[in-house]
Amino acid sequence: MQIHYISEQNSILNHFLAQIRDVTVHNDSMRFRKNMERIGEIMAYELSKTLDYKEVKIQTPLGIKHTTTVAEPVVLCSILRAGLALHTGFMSIFDDKIK
Repeated sequence: MQIHYISEQNSILNHFLAQIRDVTVHNDSMRFRKNMERIGEIMAYELSKTLDYKEVKIQTPLGIKHTTTVAEPVVLCSILRAGLALHTGFMSIFDDKIK
């Protein structure tokens, strides 16, 4: 298993982590939930860098574009309650690739 410490680099992720850890923000349940969802989106984006991709041809209005897309469907499984907000963030990134 490979471990990625994405919070060690300066990014907006650190801002969201700071807010969910801050006791003054911690009582704002809607901001906490939204920040967990945003963290899920960032985690999904970082995870997408490790997936397998296949080459495809896409018909655009200007012609054919050679690009890549995710090779296999993504399976998401959430731990109830604690993982639901993260799950929503993951679903917004992998919306058409979820199996």
